[in-house]
Amino acid sequence: MDTSIAYDVVLLPDTDRAVAYRKRAADSGCSLMGVTVAAFGAWVRDLWELYGDGRTFVSRLEREALLRAACERPVDGAGASAGAGETGALGLDRVAAACVAAGVGLPAFDAAVQDAQQGVPAGAGALEGVSCAEVPVLRMIGGYLDRLAQLGMIEPGQALALLPELLPQRPLRVLLEDAAPLTPGQEAFFSACPWMDMEVRAASGSQGPVRAPEGVRVRFAFPSGQYAWPALLADIVRDALGTVADRGAVPAAAAGPAAGDDGASSCEDASGSANGYRDGRSAGAQAAAVVVAAKDPAVLFGRVAPALVRQGHVVALRGRRRFADTAFGRVICSLRRFLDEGQAGGASHIEGYGDIAATDVERWNRADLADWALSPFSGMTKKAAFKLDADMRADRTARRSNLCARLRADNPMFAAMERLALQLDDQAAAELEAAVRRMTNRSEAWRAEQLAALRALQRAAGAAKLAGLGADAAFDQVQRLKVSVSRIVAPRGCDGAAFGAPDVLVTDQSTAASLGSGSCEVCVVADLTSGAYPAADPEDASRVLLEHLGVKRADSALARMRRVFFALEHAATDQLILERCLNDSSADPTYPCVVLEEFVDCYRDDPTATEDIDNPYSLPERLQDGMLLRGEDALCSNDALSDVPAPETARIEPPLTGAVSAEARSLVVLPRVLQGGQVLDEPCLSPSQIESYLECPYKWFAQRRLRLDDLDEGFGPLEMGDFAHNALHSFYKHMSEDLGEAKVTPQLLPQARKLMADVLARHKALQPHLRQSENRLIPTSQVEHRELAELERKLMDYLDFEAELLPTFAPKYLEYDVACGGAVDYAGHKLLGTADRIDVDGEGRCAIIDYKGSISGSYALGVREEGRLGKVQALIYAQVVRRTLGLEPVGALYVCYGRRKMISGAYDGRVIENAHLPNMRHKDCMCADRPFSDVLDETEEAVAAALERMLAGDIRPRPETPEACKWCPVSSCPERRG
Repeated sequence: MDTSIAYDVVLLPDTDRAVAYRKRAADSGCSLMGVTVAAFGAWVRDLWELYGDGRTFVSRLEREALLRAACERPVDGAGASAGAGETGALGLDRVAAACVAAGVGLPAFDAAVQDAQQGVPAGAGALEGVSCAEVPVLRMIGGYLDRLAQLGMIEPGQALALLPELLPQRPLRVLLEDAAPLTPGQEAFFSACPWMDMEVRAASGSQGPVRAPEGVRVRFAFPSGQYAWPALLADIVRDALGTVADRGAVPAAAAGPAAGDDGASSCEDASGSANGYRDGRSAGAQAAAVVVAAKDPAVLFGRVAPALVRQGHVVALRGRRRFADTAFGRVICSLRRFLDEGQAGGASHIEGYGDIAATDVERWNRADLADWALSPFSGMTKKAAFKLDADMRADRTARRSNLCARLRADNPMFAAMERLALQLDDQAAAELEAAVRRMTNRSEAWRAEQLAALRALQRAAGAAKLAGLGADAAFDQVQRLKVSVSRIVAPRGCDGAAFGAPDVLVTDQSTAASLGSGSCEVCVVADLTSGAYPAADPEDASRVLLEHLGVKRADSALARMRRVFFALEHAATDQLILERCLNDSSADPTYPCVVLEEFVDCYRDDPTATEDIDNPYSLPERLQDGMLLRGEDALCSNDALSDVPAPETARIEPPLTGAVSAEARSLVVLPRVLQGGQVLDEPCLSPSQIESYLECPYKWFAQRRLRLDDLDEGFGPLEMGDFAHNALHSFYKHMSEDLGEAKVTPQLLPQARKLMADVLARHKALQPHLRQSENRLIPTSQVEHRELAELERKLMDYLDFEAELLPTFAPKYLEYDVACGGAVDYAGHKLLGTADRIDVDGEGRCAIIDYKGSISGSYALGVREEGRLGKVQALIYAQVVRRTLGLEPVGALYVCYGRRKMISGAYDGRVIENAHLPNMRHKDCMCADRPFSDVLDETEEAVAAALERMLAGDIRPRPETPEACKWCPVSSCPERRG
């Protein structure tokens, strides 16, 4: 390769290939003195700087921002607009940007833009074939190009069209090495420069894969899923490189574990790798012993590199990560969502809720601020961050403005990130850069990645400011950017950069292909599925418009894939390993990508036949030799990336399930503190606890004893139930005090409705002033406001039902503490609790009323015929009231105030008429063949037996009905039903 004599300019498809070309020239001893070796775009930029008119090239970000701005405003004197507001900017500007990048500078495209600006109708002049819907896009592009000229900027396509008139016409020998098909703009440029002697050496492989080079062994790797691929790759590396001891290197155990938060003690940009290996082998022009080409190299590197480093290998990454996937990107995007959501809506007053701003509470997510607080960028300790998170989640009335003011005053990092997120403040960016550089407890590679993400945001911010756009546009752009995450990791005590080329290089297919022929011993090409590498070209609005203007597609996705695969085939000198997961994340089978199928066909006698590849691997028999397989049967090995049994560090006995250990049984029920401060050491339970245990002992243990409560203040059945109970209690109290009546009757309904409306208004206003522990009901979204309004309607409608209920009884005891502040005996143990309501008639008979938002068949007495005890809370209260108040219970009723007003439970059919209990399945609830007291005694005996099991530690899962499992927090219970 004597390029110093043959050519003046050597142009490569991209910068990586240009760098690789220079390295290969240096390795071969060939001088490039006086020869320009560059990517085509970089060469054109240099020519423009030397011979152009002084305008600067517009960047992709600047192009997109200026077009977005053009999309948001009228672009002609008549006020015609290509798009309106944000919705237009989120689509039409991207169509225009794609058209500009491919078409500007071509005569047909420029003429169409000019005619569109001059008002030529669609289908006429240069707009022949262009639809009416496409003309506004061209008109917007014209306005954008005018704006570029005002800013002293130029599109690369425009420069390419102007350069032939500006360049000195002296002979120039130009080689397009490893070239893809020329774009229309490139063809026009070279046609306009006849003094350039151009030679094109097309990249090989466009016609499809060929067999691997002679001497290179082809093998296939088939992990059953992504969970098995890192472990299989680790096996491949071990096989390729041998053990550390075989190569005379320092074993990882002697060197110590890898250090740093990314598993390395040395993290440098892998693009600076030199030649040579740490064990003294001569690498020549090799980039690494093993090159892995993956769809997402950063993710694969993170999963496999720590294990390889522990085995003594130096592992490098050359890849890019989406801005939003970097630590800084995630945090700044989360903080912006926290700060920005709902700002435009302002704050609105909610009747009955004072100064709570519904739109402010409704539209910000507390998790977004927690993400910031728990990140390294907050400067907060974990304890402080978790406390902030818990405080926010426990208070639905927390105001974002108050949180921001507090954090702004106490935390300089929050203040800086707030200014950056909302105002794109340059000084805030400088403060954050300094803060990241001070994070010396983090690895150098981690800091470099965050600084790269910060600079990406600054570039997007600069483009947005240039176009007169705000932070919304900048964040929309930056989230589509990728930043470099290249690094080298090495065992502790080793300097990865000093070793030159690494043992393993993880990168993407394009970068691996640019390394050149013979660049590694083993090339592993991963993720060769049709989902990861589709062969179809996108057909979008920009492509259609360009074709209408005669701008043809120069290249295709399939041709690019073929060229890359061809280069990867020739990268290895020893083994070519092709990997395809057999199943995707949904456990559905995957299918090989087109180039993999074409490569396999090279080894088949008849590519049109199907019998020889009718197997799970889609391989003929001759290629199945040496296949590498790994399944999901060894989850621990897959996770550890090793089949070597881990040394036993501790032996942990399996936890006891379904029972409480003997030493812990005294803690099954904790001591109670009664009114007045008295501590009751003996077991004391409430009827609701007993009912929960009977429903399912394991559910009771999880909910009542372990108390697996959510950290968030809720807005659900518990809070709504408490609100309804309190409202009904207050309503009956005021019925007696204000109306002098204890019972709602049909005649009192108008006054009762007015009273209920007043009670509901006062209770709504009271909610923000209650403690969180009082299960207050605070709506924070429009949906929740509708749910609260629906609850109010239900309670108002309930009055009509109440007027028909037990007309010979009247409420006498409301929210009655059956133990009078202490504890009462029941079923051989102590009990306390509060009955919602006790109605009494003139003969000393009573009915226990328990309010419910909804009821099911389990509330009826008739379930005992099925061998179940059913709901017992009202029956327990009835037995206790029978003893403490001397009343004769004749009913234990569950009254539903929900959408469907109905009653269930148990009652004495000899005393209460069926007509006095509307909407009830009387045959399931009536006790007419024996005294009602027998039902109470029978219930107490069953409860006593259950309490003995409870106190003996029996918590085996025994759901009484599938309904018991519906709200159980133990999702992995083996007895879960329904």
